[in-house]
Amino acid sequence: MLILVAAGGALIYAREHTAREASTAAALRAAAEQTEAAIAYAAGSDAFEPAVSEPAAPQEPAAAGEEPAAPAAPDAAGGETPSGDASQPDEDLPADDAAGDAPQAGAEADSARPNPPLTAGAAVGAAPPAAGAAAAKPPANPGGGQPESEASGQAEASASEEPAGTRSPAPEAAEPPKKAASSGAGGPVVNLTFAGDVIFSGKVQSVLEQQGYDYPYTYVRNRFKSDDLTVINLETPVTSGNTTGADKTFVFKSPPEALAPLKDAGVDVVNLANNHTLDQGIPGLLDTIANLDKNGIAHVGAGKNASAAYAPVYVERKGVKIAIVGVSRVLPETSWAAGPNHPGAASAYDPEAAARAVEEAKRNADVVVAVVHWGKERVDMPDGNQTTLARRMIDAGADLIIGGHAHVLQGFEQYKGKWIAYGTGNFIFTRSATAKTWETGVFQAECRKDGTCSLKLVPYWAELARPVPMDQADAQRLLRRIEKLSPGVKIDADGRVRAN
Repeated sequence: MLILVAAGGALIYAREHTAREASTAAALRAAAEQTEAAIAYAAGSDAFEPAVSEPAAPQEPAAAGEEPAAPAAPDAAGGETPSGDASQPDEDLPADDAAGDAPQAGAEADSARPNPPLTAGAAVGAAPPAAGAAAAKPPANPGGGQPESEASGQAEASASEEPAGTRSPAPEAAEPPKKAASSGAGGPVVNLTFAGDVIFSGKVQSVLEQQGYDYPYTYVRNRFKSDDLTVINLETPVTSGNTTGADKTFVFKSPPEALAPLKDAGVDVVNLANNHTLDQGIPGLLDTIANLDKNGIAHVGAGKNASAAYAPVYVERKGVKIAIVGVSRVLPETSWAAGPNHPGAASAYDPEAAARAVEEAKRNADVVVAVVHWGKERVDMPDGNQTTLARRMIDAGADLIIGGHAHVLQGFEQYKGKWIAYGTGNFIFTRSATAKTWETGVFQAECRKDGTCSLKLVPYWAELARPVPMDQADAQRLLRRIEKLSPGVKIDADGRVRAN
């Protein structure tokens, strides 16, 4: 009887949800017509000359650590349901919920939904963001620090949560940095590192208040600080302001105190193009950007207008100019998309908007990396919209695509010699009852001036508030599983990804 009642309620919800979305779509089309002239004007603006940072001084790698101890058995499933634990983003809906025409206010859309009308985003690159050149890497921490004991927070998060896991690698297991690649016949090689979703709110914040805000980086600090550039997806506003949370199920707000340790751990650039960047409204977004600027962390994917949101961050390392572009195909409402005079995120519901951002970046850089928020949560295979968007961005000049949002790893594809990592998973996050969300990794790319990049996956567990390296057996199991999700791709025992 309970099952029948639940199924009936889910069907009613799905029908009402679809009807609401159809109504919203009509309003979006009208808004698109009103903004078309402004968008066309902004899109025709002259290209800007980017500011490029000085190359980072070569860093001496820290001493390599030992193999981590084997993790304990996974936690029992609990009641936590973070952003990645719903069939629809941040919202419990039936798996067969019919897709509407556009995101509905108060709900979340995922990448599987049809394109809403383009109401913003054609303006690309009028000026670089304030933090348009990532700061040089600080010296690597020679000791790497001793890992602290895992602890769970007690404060209530935006979703009900379960206790932290119990995996505790031995103290000497702090992750070693990877060695800098040497210059070969193809010229200098730059080492780029990418990781998935990061928040500092809810139960994560409770743990950090107990353990310290540098707690998440015990096993990644050396790796981040010894590469040439580190990029993560910042899935939360970072503000202490008196902001009003968005009208949606899962709303994040993280303290500014978390940013200095993030920078000190070696993170250079964060992507803000995601479905939580406006959780605290426009004031929260603008405050987040100001706080990032204060801490010397560059940002892409959102800004005070479309030009700033789509503008690449440019850096130069070892004589190689690198551009990072951030876009999202998952926005709760069309009003979250940046417009000519409207703060917001860089929308990729129109692939051409994303392609224009990439083309702009490619005119001024040797290597272009696109960080994309897309896909359906907890689903470990990309949908058609993801593959279409990824390939369009590569056709426009992207050399590497790094995806996120599904809160699970989604596998790899090579297209025209360019790598696509469809899903990077959670990284510094809460814990879900869905076991696949516990798997994550550090994604390492080695790129040359001609735009060629290799890619490697280093397996980690996404523990509560801290990524912890997998032992060898678990790592090999994960690599084999991801290989099965990646047609035409072979993943070597060391995590190196190559075309099969």
